[in-house]
Amino acid sequence: MEVVVDADVSKFLSSRYIYFDNDFLSILYRGVEVFNKVMPLFIDSFLFVDPFTRFEFLRGIYVPGEKEPMEKFIDSEAFTQPTNNNQIFQNIQTNALQLSLIYSHKGFPKGAGTIDLLLAGRLMTQANFKPLLVTGNKKDYPSCVFDTKSIISIEQNDGQMKPYCIVEFNQNKLEKCLSDLKQIHK
Repeated sequence: MEVVVDADVSKFLSSRYIYFDNDFLSILYRGVEVFNKVMPLFIDSFLFVDPFTRFEFLRGIYVPGEKEPMEKFIDSEAFTQPTNNNQIFQNIQTNALQLSLIYSHKGFPKGAGTIDLLLAGRLMTQANFKPLLVTGNKKDYPSCVFDTKSIISIEQNDGQMKPYCIVEFNQNKLEKCLSDLKQIHK
């Protein structure tokens, strides 16, 4: 499988907090070749798996004997669990609801799924660290609030290239969206 990335992407990722969405984690888990080609990009990064992403990754296990290797993979020392407490969760939840309102206002009728909104809410709570998210579902992280910083393209079994976007929360864009929302609610 071919993996195509910008030549300078490793420098861009260096010393950054990086979150993986479930779709990206899943392709890393299923493909040793992809894992071996992609993980060196993040060698100088801090890799996090949000508890909601962990839940999404593990929730569909139905094949006997698959649960243990999946848990071993996601709980490996390659990934760190972010700090969680009630106050952090309240902030994440508030941010997720705010994003949901923005997405509706901007014309994304179905919006993002709950897990994606909560993951986006986590990125917002850590904005001072400028965390990045790798996702194959860019539609869940629209450019009205998120910037696309780079793309990792991974060849699928059928020969098609699947893009995985590296996105970053943009506080200025959020404030503009919130200002637009206030205008309609006057």
